[in-house]
Amino acid sequence: MKAIYIRISSSKQNIERQRVKDKNVKYYVDRCSGSIPFNQRPGALNLIGNDNVNEVEIKEITRLGRNLSDILKTVDYFTKKKVNIFIENQGLSTLLKNGKKNPTASLLINMLASIGEYERDLINERVREGVNIAVAKGKYKGKKKGTIANIENYKSKHFKDIKKIKELLYKDFSIKKIAEITNVPRSRIYLYKKKDLI
Repeated sequence: MKAIYIRISSSKQNIERQRVKDKNVKYYVDRCSGSIPFNQRPGALNLIGNDNVNEVEIKEITRLGRNLSDILKTVDYFTKKKVNIFIENQGLSTLLKNGKKNPTASLLINMLASIGEYERDLINERVREGVNIAVAKGKYKGKKKGTIANIENYKSKHFKDIKKIKELLYKDFSIKKIAEITNVPRSRIYLYKKKDLI
């Protein structure tokens, strides 16, 4: 069975660019930052849980993420399960026809993933520079009303939850499993991730 994995960074983005003409495929969609590890996204977790999938198609390597080590971990996971990842815009398959690992694809994925991570770091740096310039000119107003004004107060209020979640993430537990263990809703765990608390 062939699956199409789609990741967009926000709900305002359109997934149509990443769709394919083949109707006999199953779609798995995540609306999240590429910085969230693959095995902690709802759509990706559903994909991982489907043992009938033998090929996953993605539009480009950055759909798996913007972190080199996480991308390589994801590719390695599917390779060990004998699930081919086809990267459409590069025409790359992670497995050869005989089912063995494609060394050329491995080399190019390393390069492309590194570039994706570099692009993310550049964007973050530009944002920081823009904020610093705005602050210097007195144009930066800070966070909008209604957002968490003091992140340290927030961290201390949820310290026990955050500490436990960090430990479980380090042990490679899924977000779903962590939510069950800690009784913390998945939505709040994703909020902690979004605010870089875990």
